[in-house]
Amino acid sequence: MATVINTKFSSICLTADLPEEVEIESLTPLVTVTISIDEVEVFSSAYYIYGLKAYVRDIQSIVESAMLQKKLAIASFVLNVKDYENFTYTSGVIKVVYSHLKSLKGAEQALLGAFLTTRKSALLSQTCPFTLYNYAQPYQQSSNYCDIYYNMPSVQSMLKSTVTFGNKQSDTPKIIASEASYARFQNLLALSGIYNATIHRVFYRIGEREFNIYFSPTAPSDTFQFKGNFNLWETVCLFGATTSKTEIDRSEAICGNKVAYYDTSVKVKHEVETAPLTLSEAQFLTQLLSSQEITREVADGVFAPVIISDTSSEVSDNNSNPIRLKFTWTYAEQNEFLP
Repeated sequence: MATVINTKFSSICLTADLPEEVEIESLTPLVTVTISIDEVEVFSSAYYIYGLKAYVRDIQSIVESAMLQKKLAIASFVLNVKDYENFTYTSGVIKVVYSHLKSLKGAEQALLGAFLTTRKSALLSQTCPFTLYNYAQPYQQSSNYCDIYYNMPSVQSMLKSTVTFGNKQSDTPKIIASEASYARFQNLLALSGIYNATIHRVFYRIGEREFNIYFSPTAPSDTFQFKGNFNLWETVCLFGATTSKTEIDRSEAICGNKVAYYDTSVKVKHEVETAPLTLSEAQFLTQLLSSQEITREVADGVFAPVIISDTSSEVSDNNSNPIRLKFTWTYAEQNEFLP
């Protein structure tokens, strides 16, 4: 065979697990390498062969940049090599899931063992939207259900209602989105004839994936949505203190005894200090601080883009020092909203 792709790929992988370089061996002097995402070419370059070999580097950044641009969390990746004699060799179709973090146990085991988030639980308000995502293998049979823990006005003890879902999620490899808001679980209880319940916790299980959702009757100081590690929207409710500061910049002109102001600009910054956090909560929130897409809830279910700056994040596993994160945010369009 005149040309060989020596680097082997798994059939499913995280973008962070893609090889740092792909080795191509060829008897021809020149090869052309193309990379396609969902059957759309995103990279093409000629490589000269030295010592019978050429190396394609920066595969991860090429794939991640294309997925970010197309707002994809999962995609089909193909690397093709066309040699000087016009023969084409391919890596085959590889499913890639966007992730900045590498897997320790292999991508497939990581994807089937956890939801597409780096946290195991969430504390939410009763009004904010929330979605859980998971990677579904085609035709996979699994135990899918949720346990809803609630109480009734007339009953002091905690009650539990189990809701089962279908055993098969998909016929194709894909990412499944499951609404997991307070309103959705109230609707599930209503289907069982349970009304006026106060939900405290939900245990959500899809196959081997487990997630705990806690609902607080207290309104958070802020609710943000942001693109997290898997390029999927995460929702986080922050409890703490927010200080708003207004900066006014203007020029003045004096004519006689009169002063006139012009070129006035008003900028409002909001400084946030969170309540004490656990180590896992603080580690998860660093994704909020570094995300390129962040929105803030300005009304029930309505979010506006914001920019986060002036971050202060010190994460320690020393239990004697409570962890607090500090950061400043402003609206991306610089306009505040009416109360």
